[in-house]
Amino acid sequence: MLRALRNTAPLDALRRRHGHRHMPGLGREEVALMAGLDPAYYARLEQGLESHPPDDVLNALAHVYNLDTDRVDHLYRVAHPAGQVQISQKLQKTVENWYHAPVFAVNHQLDVLAANSMARVLFKGMDHTDNLMRHAFLAPGAREFFPDWEREARSKVAHLRAAAEEDEDAPALRELVDELSSESREFRRMWSNHDVQVDEYKHMRHHEIGDVDLRHDTLCVQSSPGVLLFVCHADPGGAAEEALSLLSILAADEGVNSAVD
Repeated sequence: MLRALRNTAPLDALRRRHGHRHMPGLGREEVALMAGLDPAYYARLEQGLESHPPDDVLNALAHVYNLDTDRVDHLYRVAHPAGQVQISQKLQKTVENWYHAPVFAVNHQLDVLAANSMARVLFKGMDHTDNLMRHAFLAPGAREFFPDWEREARSKVAHLRAAAEEDEDAPALRELVDELSSESREFRRMWSNHDVQVDEYKHMRHHEIGDVDLRHDTLCVQSSPGVLLFVCHADPGGAAEEALSLLSILAADEGVNSAVD
């Protein structure tokens, strides 16, 4: 969760103040399941280890905690500081209703603002999925998830470098570059190369469906300046198309299980 949220209204405090009032004895795992979240991810939210929870996560937690309008507004203000790009409910629905490809809505520093069910299942169980740069450089499992990690990492750095050249004074972007530079020697090395060529193919290794090679398209959203859609799709007739079909089945099963829980 955002450091500001952790300091001013941490989720464990919300649980004590609001959750137990309506649901006595409800623990961390029960809250996570009711919100449709992975318990480990929810634990990281409470501990402040996930910096930018997407709006669908905030919506789910607000529902579970039965927060009133004022407290929901406060939760959103803390999670989305002034100047951070936000997305509309309409765009969030558009992302969620994309059933045949993993889709992320991101800003220029690759904070994940929304993700559909296939994208969530694709990255399930991994750390730092709130930001695709942190995921690539700081998540312990990133090098297994990306078999050609060097190529993938360079592509992400190239995207961030291009964004920095467009708006070098953006404070959130500068903060992210400083954070990654201090925590990752590989990032410092790649950032110093000034590479701006983004790779359109993504080679990933999912723990259930195996290797997946997808084409990656970046779409601008005219109604939401500063928001990009990352769409990962398969060339027709190949192994990647079959892998995406399996991923869509996993995503559907995940949705059914969350609804039952």
